[in-house]
Amino acid sequence: MRRWMLVVPVAAVAAGVAAAVAFSSGGNSAAAGPASTATKTMSMPAGDASSGADAPATVELHRHVVHVKIVNFAFRPAHLVVSRGTRVVWTNEDSDPHTVTTDRRGFSSQALNTGKSYTLVARKQGQFPYHCTIHPFMHGMLVVRG
Repeated sequence: MRRWMLVVPVAAVAAGVAAAVAFSSGGNSAAAGPASTATKTMSMPAGDASSGADAPATVELHRHVVHVKIVNFAFRPAHLVVSRGTRVVWTNEDSDPHTVTTDRRGFSSQALNTGKSYTLVARKQGQFPYHCTIHPFMHGMLVVRG
């Protein structure tokens, strides 16, 4: 059995979070936006602990579908910026089950076993920190732009 210890600053986790989230999970909704597939990476300001680390954000604007891997007890990428209407797919590539759950009211997956996925379509702009309810040290940030 694996044992993990991680110290996370609690005060920064809920900073800047919108109170209400409107998402559609699963289904066959059509994604909006141009067909451009441009991808760029940008650095976030130091001290943005709400994303779980001072890691750069992966910006995937104007994409129909964006994938997030759950691997080595982490969301990859941990900080993701997408356009409204983007379908985000989290896939568990770990041997342990994980969830994808917003820190506040919004979206939540069932426990995802190895190889299983959770999909949602981002409908509302804002910053949405999320975590794994099984492993609370696992954090991610979804930023939705207009």
